[in-house]
Amino acid sequence: MPEPKPYLYCSKGFTMEEIVRIYQKYCKDLNDPEDIWIEGYDEFLEYRSDIEIRKTELTSELKPIVRWCDQVVLRNGLHYIDIFGEGLYDDSYRKKRYPTTHWWWYLDKVKSGELPTPDIENGI
Repeated sequence: MPEPKPYLYCSKGFTMEEIVRIYQKYCKDLNDPEDIWIEGYDEFLEYRSDIEIRKTELTSELKPIVRWCDQVVLRNGLHYIDIFGEGLYDDSYRKKRYPTTHWWWYLDKVKSGELPTPDIENGI
């Protein structure tokens, strides 16, 4: 079965810089050592998918920001989704919308070893 092709969450009117800055804002919150997280920040998944869809637009200045954010998501994203993202990691939802190359939608499978750990340094 072919993997799905995701749709853009943000309109094309958003610049790549704006999308990366929003993703970074969410990831700064996810990186909070106190785990004082706000419900609704699961949109980081959508913004990261938009970045992936439009990754040819990433500049050399934006790539390190996305890498840092991806490290935060890999470290803390699953814990956040477990608390606030009910249903987002349900296979009937995500497998219809996101390919496994959008690993942030499959953190549970990455953590369990079902999917390989992404190469964040070279993945963008």
